[in-house]
Amino acid sequence: MLIVGFLFALLAAGGSFFYTSSAKTDAPVAIPTSDVVVAAREIPARTAVSASDLKVVKMNTDVVPPAALRDSKDVVGKVTVQSIGVGEPILPSKLAGSAAAPFTVFPPELIGANGLPNPGTPAYRAMSITVSDAQAAGGAVQPGDIVDLLYSLNFDPSKYFLNPIPPKNNADTSAHIILERVPILARLGGVYTIRVDATTAERIAYVTAAGGQIQLLLRAPKDDRASGATGATFKTVFPEFKFPVPERIAIP
Repeated sequence: MLIVGFLFALLAAGGSFFYTSSAKTDAPVAIPTSDVVVAAREIPARTAVSASDLKVVKMNTDVVPPAALRDSKDVVGKVTVQSIGVGEPILPSKLAGSAAAPFTVFPPELIGANGLPNPGTPAYRAMSITVSDAQAAGGAVQPGDIVDLLYSLNFDPSKYFLNPIPPKNNADTSAHIILERVPILARLGGVYTIRVDATTAERIAYVTAAGGQIQLLLRAPKDDRASGATGATFKTVFPEFKFPVPERIAIP
């Protein structure tokens, strides 16, 4: 009886050991995870990223892209160079780097929490104009600067008015600051991208096609004052400068 009891005890101990070993083998292996910043919603290209656009999730470390950003502080305020889908990890390559020249059509402060322009915001557009360095502060105008647009046109009243023109309204050159405090969004050589509303964009397109000349007047930083300029023609310039006016001479 003692021998039989000993054999049963031995079998029970072996069974317990086998069961415990099997249980340890079948236990799920912990998968390593990492915190990754992903898009909480669709983020269009050329958009300043806000905190509400992002969320931090845990992902399998083995499938996380090596360059994926882990802290939302590294993303907020950056501008996307291409669209980012919902749940997509944020990569530095999709954000503007130091060598890029990104811009947003709408200033970030005018974008609501839903990613759309706030109600009542002007219909802003990004528009490019070509201005030579000689007419753009010697080429010193750079993205981020604020400029005024000076327009000059050789003006012949007889071409534009149907009614008889009084003798004093002769052909002349007219110069006037047509826009003030215009932000420069980007620059590529002599092509400048500016932010204007849609109606103003039409007017700029017209005056450019009319054959006049646009100059960019660079403003000093933080100078937000109105120029107060009223335009210039021969009538307004001559009393100030008093330059000699050539006389007609008779040839013998």
